Parts: sequence; structure tokens; C-alpha cells
Amino acid sequence: MKPKDIKRLQRRSRALIVRRVSRGVYVVSSRSSPNLQHIVTVESLPEAAISARCTCPWAQNGGYGCSHVLATLHYIANRQKRTISFWGDLDDAQRQKHRILRLISANDEPIYITSRPARLLET
Repeated sequence: MKPKDIKRLQRRSRALIVRRVSRGVYVVSSRSSPNLQHIVTVESLPEAAISARCTCPWAQNGGYGCSHVLATLHYIANRQKRTISFWGDLDDAQRQKHRILRLISANDEPIYITSRPARLLET
């Protein structure tokens, strides 16, 4: 089940705290339950595809691309000095004129991710 309002979810994901546990495994804070954390696993696949899984209830009931996954992908991009944005539609992603990745699910259309170099603040 693909999220309906990807931009709202993207904004919410920026407030979550992500910590890397090991290669491809991350712990992400829960927004609704501050004492709860979710495990997110991320795998890079061929042809600019990404597979990610989360232990949150929404993801466990067939959803993908939850705020925890989006927060984790922001974290990874930031460490690579990249900025990413999420799009529900390929046409919207293509209009950005940046590299496009796909967050895939076995049962649904992908969520599109545009990636560009992060702007560095001048000192």
C-alpha cells in the first residue's frame, strides 16, 4: 500500500531521529510513541531501485514508504552529501531534472526519489 500524501509524510519524516546500527540496518524513533523505536532495513538493488522494510504497524500491514523509511533515506542521503525528495508520480519526479531512484514494493507502484548534491553553507 503506497502512501497517499507523500509530501506530508516527507515533512513529518524530517523530525525523526535515525541511528545506524550496521550496514543496511537503522533504528528510527517513533513520532507517536517517543519511547518506541522501529528497525528499518535498506537494500540497494540494480537499476536505481531501493528496497526498504520497517517494523512499524503500518508497514507490517502491507504499507511501504512509511515516515521511518523516508527518514532513513534522508539520513543516508545526508551522509552522502545529497538532498533527496519523494514523489508519488514519475512525471513529477522527471520535472525536477535530477537523478531518479525508485523505492519499490512487490505489490504497488514505486515511490520516486530525486537526488541532487546538497548545497554547502559558505563560512
